[in-house]
Parts: sequence; structure tokens; C-alpha cells
Amino acid sequence: MRASTRSFVRSTFLAAAALGSTTACIPYTVGSTAQTAPVGESTIAGSYYFMPNAIRIGDTLAAPLWGVDHEWRHGMDDHSDAGFRLTPGGALVSYKRRFADYAPGQPALAFMVGGGVVNWGDHAEVDATLIASGNELAGVMPFGGLRAIQVIPITRGAVSDSPTIGGFGGIQLGDAAFSIRPELGVYYDLSALGLRRNRVILIPAVTLARGRGHTAAAATSSDSRTRTVQKPATTRGGLVCNLLGVCREPPCAPGSTLCN
Repeated sequence: MRASTRSFVRSTFLAAAALGSTTACIPYTVGSTAQTAPVGESTIAGSYYFMPNAIRIGDTLAAPLWGVDHEWRHGMDDHSDAGFRLTPGGALVSYKRRFADYAPGQPALAFMVGGGVVNWGDHAEVDATLIASGNELAGVMPFGGLRAIQVIPITRGAVSDSPTIGGFGGIQLGDAAFSIRPELGVYYDLSALGLRRNRVILIPAVTLARGRGHTAAAATSSDSRTRTVQKPATTRGGLVCNLLGVCREPPCAPGSTLCN
């Protein structure tokens, strides 16, 4: 068998195996803003992502990869939450900490670190992300940031890989109760298996997020601030005294029917 034919067969086999998993395996998509989940509450999100021209088949053909991640986040305190993410072929945990809140002209900022197992148990994964976003209560809110990912072989025969570094950006449509987050990631990522030539990859994605959110909390807080204390009703005795104009200081005691 000629070398070129063997190369084509090998590339086709690897591509078919990758396409069979229908996933990019590494969690490129962030799908999250700088806002953390409310204390004691959980949010749920599903990210649907697509990698064009992800796999090279021969010298001229290329095939895409796509995948779906599911993430649950739970609020730990006013500024942090913890997450659990399922990817096709992996599972990860993460911690997010918000260190700057949104203010007019200034974004909210948070960092997120995580790790777990990917590629069907062949690799461990660690990642770090810096996230910036705008006013969470706005109907349309921009978000974006920087992300670094490193996978480490943990089984015999698993290939080594170089770090993946890049950025992402998108908008959130809706509110914290339910939102849609279109996102585009741009990463510098060398293919460890040599399945593609491009070193810069684009990852378009959309995330659907659901949670009780902060609009309800904001409304509750606003109600508590504007709530007024009702004054006690005027007693019958006090009313009689006031009408007759004969009450002495201090006025009649509550419940009294006669003037003092």
C-alpha cells in the first residue's frame, strides 16, 4: 500500500472515530457571565457549540465537530458559586468568584478555575477564565473574557498536548430567570493528533440558561426599602378628646374613653 494511501486511510479512521463522538471533548465554550448564582439557589445551562473544519480528511476534505455541555451552578455566598459540568466524554467541577460588581461605565468581573476528566478518561483537564459582563438586569448584556485550558495525559498511550489560549465574547438576551447567550470563542490550539492544519480555531456556540435569578431578588429588595410602617389607628378615647379640645399633654392613653 502506498504511503499516501496509508495516510489517507489513517486520517479517515481517526476522523471517523472523532466524528463518532460528535464532540470537541475540551470545554472551549464558557457560556457564563461574571454574575454568580444566588446564595443557596441553583442555575442550569446547556451549551451547544460547533467547530467548523475541525478534522482534516486527506489533503482537501474537512469535517466539523459539534457538542453539547450541561452545567449546574450553586450559589455559595454573595460573591461565589460552584459548578458541575458534563461534557461528552468528561466531567468537570469549577469555582467562580466575583471580585467587582457592575457599576455605570464599569463591568462586573469574575475569575473561574476548574478541572476534571475529559476525552473519555484519557486526560485530566485544568482551566482558568477571566469573565467581564455588564448590567445583569438589562435585557441585552454583553460579556466576554480570556480563557486558558491545559489537558494532561493520565492513561498509557494518551497523547500530550500544548496549552489552549484564547478569548470569547457574546451577549445575553433575556434576564437571569431565562436567558439565551450567543457566544464566539477564538483560540490558539495545536491539534495533538494532527487532524487539522489550522492553529487558530473558531467556536460559535449558544447557551440556554435557566435559574431563579436576580430580578426577583432585586424586586424583593426594592419592596423592602419602600415598605412603610403603618401608624396605629387613633383610639376612640383620643378621638373624643381631640374633638372636644380638652385633652391635656400628653394625649389620652390609648384605649381610654375619658379625658385625663
